[in-house]
Order: sequence, then C-alpha cells, then structure tokens
Amino acid sequence: MRQYILSLLGLSLYFISQAQGVSDAVRWSFFSPGGTARVLGVGSSFGAMGGDFSVININPAGLGAYRKSEFTFSPSLSNNRTSSFLVDDANTLTKDRYNSFSIDNISLVLAGKNGSGFAIGFSKLADLNKNFSFSGTTRGSITQRFAERANGRDVNGLDDFEAYPAYAVGAIYDLNEDKNYETDFDRFESVKKEQEVDQEGYIHELSLGWGGTFSEKFLLGFSMGIPFVSYQELKQYKESDPTNSNPVFTELNYTEYLNTSGAGINFKAGFIYAPIRQIRIGGAFHSPTWFTLNDDYYTNLNYSYDDGESQYYSNRSPDGSFKYKLSTPARVVGSLGTIYKLGPIQGFINGDVEWVDYNNNRFDFTSYSDDPAEGQSTIDVNDEVERLLGSVINVRVGTELAIGVLRLRAGIEKGDSPLAADTKKVTTQSFGVGIREDRFFIDLGVRTRRFDEGYVPFVLVDPNDESLVNNQVKHTRIVVTAGFKF
Repeated sequence: MRQYILSLLGLSLYFISQAQGVSDAVRWSFFSPGGTARVLGVGSSFGAMGGDFSVININPAGLGAYRKSEFTFSPSLSNNRTSSFLVDDANTLTKDRYNSFSIDNISLVLAGKNGSGFAIGFSKLADLNKNFSFSGTTRGSITQRFAERANGRDVNGLDDFEAYPAYAVGAIYDLNEDKNYETDFDRFESVKKEQEVDQEGYIHELSLGWGGTFSEKFLLGFSMGIPFVSYQELKQYKESDPTNSNPVFTELNYTEYLNTSGAGINFKAGFIYAPIRQIRIGGAFHSPTWFTLNDDYYTNLNYSYDDGESQYYSNRSPDGSFKYKLSTPARVVGSLGTIYKLGPIQGFINGDVEWVDYNNNRFDFTSYSDDPAEGQSTIDVNDEVERLLGSVINVRVGTELAIGVLRLRAGIEKGDSPLAADTKKVTTQSFGVGIREDRFFIDLGVRTRRFDEGYVPFVLVDPNDESLVNNQVKHTRIVVTAGFKF
C-alpha cells in the first residue's frame, strides 16, 4: 500500500530548500486544453474540427474554418473537494473544499474572405487552486528531517530554511559536537502531526494564430503562445504532545511559503485534411514551452519544550529568491473526425490522441546564477526527472448533436500519469449544452475529474520512516461562453 500511494499522482513532494524538482516540472506541463465551454463540453476533443477559438491550443488549422468573425467571453467556476488521511492512521479523515471564480477565455477571431481566420485571445490551461489538510498520529518527527539536513556540517554551514532555523530554536542540537545532530524524539516514537496546505494558481496563455483553407480540402494553421504562470503555496505543519508522552517536547509549528511567477513562449502548427466532406483527418505539433520562472520563499519555525522550565523559541528564515529556466516537453496530436446528418439531427464525432514525454522536462539553474554548485544541481534534478517521469498517451473522444438551435455535447478523456511507475489511468468526463443563433450563441460546459494523489509531509533518507497521506480529489469546472458573430 505504501509504495502504491507513492506511485499515484504524488506530485506534492515540495521542500523550500529543494524548490525546483519533479513536482514543479509536472505542475507546469501537465494540463488539458481549455478555453470555451463548447470545447470543454466535448472533452477538449476538437483536433479535426474547426470554428472555435480553442482550436488555437489544439490544432490551429481549425481557424481556417471560420466564415464569420467572432468575439467570445468565458467566465468559469471551479470546485475542488479533497478527502485526506494518513495511511498509517486511517481512522482520521479530513475533508476540504476550494471554490474559485475566474475568466477562462476572452478571444477575437477575424474571418477573411477566402476561408481564413486570424485569432488573438487568452485561455486558462490549468487551474492549480486546491487546499487539503490531515491530522493523525504516526511514527517519526519532522525534526528527523532537520537533523538529516544538518548532519556532517558545523553550525555556520547549515542552510537558512530548514537546518539552521531548527538549530536556532533548539529542535536539533549537537551534544557531542561531532556534527551528528540529535532531537527530542526517538526514531520510532509516535508523534501527533497535522498540516494545512493551501495552493492557489493557474496557467493562462495569450495566443496569436492564423489558419487558412486551401483547395477546399486542406486547412493549415500556425500559432504562438505566451503562457503566464502564477502559483502560491502556504503549508502550515504542526506537531504536538497532548498526552505528555514525551518528557521534553511540547509543540512545533513550521510554516513554508512559496510564490512562483513567470512566463514563456511556444509555437504550434497543424493541418486538417478532408478527403470527403464527412471525414476529417488532423495532426498538430506543439513545440516545447520555454519558461523563465522565479521562486520567492521563506520558512518560519516555532518550537517549545520543557527542560525543567518552559522554553519557547522562534526563527524566521531570510526571504529567498531564485530565478531559473524550464523547458517543458513537446506534444504531438493526431485527430480523426466525422460530420454526419440524420434527418433533422446533425453533428460530429471527434477523437484526439496526444503523445507527451514528460521526462523531456529540462531545468537550467545556471542562466541567472554564478554559483558553481548550480551546475551540479541542474544535472541532479534533470536526472531525477528522467528517472521518475515517462511518456504518456492521452485519448479524448467527444461529440456534438445539433437539433435546430440546440446543441448537446459530451466527451471523455483517459490519460496516463506523468509518473513512470504509475499505470493507473485518470478519467475526465465532460458534457455541455448550447444555443446557437445567427449572430449570438451561449454555451455551458462542465468537466469532472477524480483522482488519487500521494503526499509526503517531509522527506527522509529512509522512505520507510516517512508519513504518507492519501488525497482523494474531485475537481469540477463549469464554464459559460457568450459569443457574438459579425
């Protein structure tokens, strides 16, 4: 069970002192195409279709299908529900929810006279808003983590964000002055622990694209994307001794704060070929995204104990900041669609197959740093990415039925985990409705995704000593798109 939980979407392994790693690579490269409610409603399966702004993020050749200019605006509401429990203390279950409102899409498409479309707008590619918490009693203390980071170093060599704050408040100490640090806990001692994790963020992409029609059967398109990322994480961890089982320890509170911001650039190109009117074949290539990111962070540690009289100490780290580059993997999308008409009912069915190799994520810590150690850090983190992440195939199938002005939509997506050791599929279900008039349309799209993820509050040298948390997550996203044709 322990190894299984770790092999789920265990992308939350983050520590301030090792801020850039596998979890960050996946955070900025794991997403599904989004934008308008129409495309959301068919499960983001639209690669062989056209006539919707969101194709700029899937297959920009679909912009060549526009015959009228169009403006769209898409507000959205997202809900995350998370149930969490410590694997070794499953009797305590906590439930959290997070609601957020945002704008998923604003776009303008200008249609040309000869079957072409120029588009500009932005879409939300990923919603990173979530909170969860846990509480229970398991073996081990976070002070063991602090001691492991301090061992082999004198006080002046301790890092500013974990080891030194722990030393400064008395959570670790060197009794024999041999650079092997002790704590107030035995390695096998059971400790009551709890934590609240609040995550807020998104990936938005500003896109410019063009698609054109050639010989009535062939569409070709190109686009450029400028993604903007913003992410905040506040982790508040606590250990306590309500039964007074430890003769010295009283309470520990440890806060970690991270803010990541930045932007990047990518390019997309695609084609759609219709050998006959009812059949469409599409293909698209998405270049890597070249990001420049900046992390700002700090930690705060409070520790209280009783060595004959009550003691309380607090230490806040300096404010840390680190600028670096990240290249995320390229994507290849293949599509097959059909357009049909059965009496008064007409519509389409589209299938997309997407290939992504997540171990092609590459960090570069040397571009904005003169520290020689960053060269080795770059090699170590990229080696970890190659070892833990793998290639995936995501399959999306969607359909739309048109009955007069009414539109009914449904879609499903089955995707692989970016983690190479995880063979469990993640399923996303979507549906939608819409009303289409000559000059105006309004659409509603709903997407629901359920998945499990493993979370480790603090990483130790021996994984068997770590506490594991299982998060069961349900994410629901509701998008409404209003559009005007002219």
